[in-house]
Amino acid sequence: MVIDNENDEGITKEGIYYKLIKRKQFISQTHINYLFKKLFPIKTEYDEALEYCAKIKADIYQIEDLRLNRIIKQLKELSHKPKLIYDLREPRDNNLKDIKFRNSAVPKLLTDTYSDYIQGWEYKKLKYYDHILAVDDGIYNRVRKNVPQVPVDLIYNFTNLKSSRKNIPFEEKKYDAAYVGSVNRNRGGITAVKAAKIVSEKLPDFRLLLLGKIHEEDVKNEIHEFIEKNNLQKNIITEGSVPYEKVPDYYNQIKIGLNPLFYAKAHLEIIQIKLFEYMNYGIPIITSNFGYMQKYVEENEVGLAIPPDNETSLASAIITLLTNRNLYEKFSENGIRAVDEKFNWDVMEKKLLNIYDSLLTNEANR
Repeated sequence: MVIDNENDEGITKEGIYYKLIKRKQFISQTHINYLFKKLFPIKTEYDEALEYCAKIKADIYQIEDLRLNRIIKQLKELSHKPKLIYDLREPRDNNLKDIKFRNSAVPKLLTDTYSDYIQGWEYKKLKYYDHILAVDDGIYNRVRKNVPQVPVDLIYNFTNLKSSRKNIPFEEKKYDAAYVGSVNRNRGGITAVKAAKIVSEKLPDFRLLLLGKIHEEDVKNEIHEFIEKNNLQKNIITEGSVPYEKVPDYYNQIKIGLNPLFYAKAHLEIIQIKLFEYMNYGIPIITSNFGYMQKYVEENEVGLAIPPDNETSLASAIITLLTNRNLYEKFSENGIRAVDEKFNWDVMEKKLLNIYDSLLTNEANR
């Protein structure tokens, strides 16, 4: 069940039933719309979600959407006494401060206060859960510190892409480097583009792939203007978003995977899924030199860590990996080995199923 922009329901090709509940938008401005629904006796999307949960009488409800915590107390009090699991995927306060409100016109004091309030509210709601799942080490440590009374386990979003891995020779791959994911300033999209210019001056046939949607109009314009101004049309390929089933086709054609995130507290605590995807396909990684991204890349010897927001360092690292085949092959082989032995979904799936079994067994024995 998902709160979405439309009402819909059906069954996926994997046989999973889904239901979309349309978000009630009475007023276009988000915060005023929220106040309107609080002040007037209107049936909200959360009321519908609670009714649906009560109707299906599931043994376990697993919540990922922060906003559904508005009904968590009522879920806990349902007559059939379900178990509740929270799937925690991001540091709310730092994401708001460093990403959503980074360039806000609202005074920082107000945005920081709001961010801290939301984080405190989430911690308060976590106390209603029977178990918490954390997708990153940083998130796990936060829960252990702030909600010690609720059991928490690490369930990483590791890959399950081994079957799509192809053994394409280095010389036959189409793209020398790739930036995969949403292209924006804070994630280093423009840094990657500027680095491509430096690399192409030494390696004229260098090709950088930007695989992901450019959400910010000013970033899109800046990238396209930079490409035009420096005649990089043959060096930088922008593909935009592609269907998920097509992504492996691109990964198999990439030599180097980029992850040049800017420094932010939110980026300190998380580990990007695409790092494990790069490893799966034997793609050496260049990442920023802080947080868990640096830890995983260096400890597993799968790539290089460089200063963030530094196109010169990024270009130098790209050239190093493209010209030092021994180092390249070492990182490539280490990445594949790491995914096959430990960073794969099969390991996490077993752990997750054991958590479900434990919750249901404990309930049955009560």
